[in-house]
Amino acid sequence: MNFVIYEQPLNEHVRVCLRLEHLFIQLQHWLNGTHALESRSALAALIEILNLLDRPDLKTKLVKELGRYVTQLQRFAETPAIDKTRLNAILHELETTVHHLHNMQGRIAQDLRDNDFLISVRQHITSPSGACSFDAPSYHYWIHLPAAERISQLTHWLNRLKFIHAAVNISLRLIRQSNTPQWHIATAGFFQSSLDANLPCQLIRVAVPTTHIVYPETSVGRHGISIRFYQLNLIERAFQIKEDVKFQLTTCVF
Repeated sequence: MNFVIYEQPLNEHVRVCLRLEHLFIQLQHWLNGTHALESRSALAALIEILNLLDRPDLKTKLVKELGRYVTQLQRFAETPAIDKTRLNAILHELETTVHHLHNMQGRIAQDLRDNDFLISVRQHITSPSGACSFDAPSYHYWIHLPAAERISQLTHWLNRLKFIHAAVNISLRLIRQSNTPQWHIATAGFFQSSLDANLPCQLIRVAVPTTHIVYPETSVGRHGISIRFYQLNLIERAFQIKEDVKFQLTTCVF
């Protein structure tokens, strides 16, 4: 069965990781495109990543969170049924990522933030029309370089972000795999459930079969979650459906 998965972060760490993951996917999608507009889209994603990385406390919070994951996983080492080979591989990946983040001088990707060319692009690319030739001639020149040169430079810049990319990937992978999806029914398009206060939830995942022509809106409060299913309407205001909806829910508590 095919699903459309909707994710609702419950804290700032997961929210930032999801946004970075979304941008890295875009950057990698456009990276090897030979058309100038594909390079433009890749560079735009890179600029948005740098904008997200501007937070001075990001590296500290990432290291702290990854360190917490190491502590959590180490508790499972003596569990009889645990796959120790897999556990050790994950711990090695976490510890390697934390080591590289610790060894970074200054803020993440500071050299890219100090790059004069990227500074010029950042100043103009968010404006309407996105850096025309009269706004940023150096950018206009770069866009018209041979595709191989553009791809090589984009790849170099992406490699400068590989450790933050690795940190985001392993964080989200561990969180998503921390629980198994459960089937539920939203009666007349509405579902409500409590959350265990002793197991702080980090992420809510709602998986809707592609056969359902609906989408969910998820609200999370102190005592639980509520999900309403709507039918898309591109002309008038969307409305909550009256039919029951069968879906999968995962509460990720790692």
